[in-house]
Amino acid sequence: MPRWTGKCSHFGGPDDEGVDPDEGLAFLYEVDDAPELFLDEQPDGTTGLARRLDPETYYIAMRWDYDDYTKDMLASGDLMAVVYSPASELGCLARPADWGPAEETDRIADISPGLMEALGLETDDEVEIIFPVMRAP
Repeated sequence: MPRWTGKCSHFGGPDDEGVDPDEGLAFLYEVDDAPELFLDEQPDGTTGLARRLDPETYYIAMRWDYDDYTKDMLASGDLMAVVYSPASELGCLARPADWGPAEETDRIADISPGLMEALGLETDDEVEIIFPVMRAP
């Protein structure tokens, strides 16, 4: 299975001032595309889905190769990523939610704040990503 190792950060949710209040996501266009990833209500002062992501759910953004994994495939919920922390020796499944991080950050993935906490990670800690993993029926 393909693996990537490198630094990570977090993104999404009402407190993420690194995304604009109206910023959308790369392949999830409506809450109904993945309702389990979103807060029930749009946070005050925002209109974009990036700020509506539920920071406690487990999601990931990577620089997906759309030739290998189309936006429809990533949005389907059938493909998951394993995010593993070598330092804590913990790993969790995460659902693709966006494209990123920006290449100049020198990070391989942005993950949800809740996933960062569950894995005992801080910004720029190392993670190993295994993708794709098929979601069990």
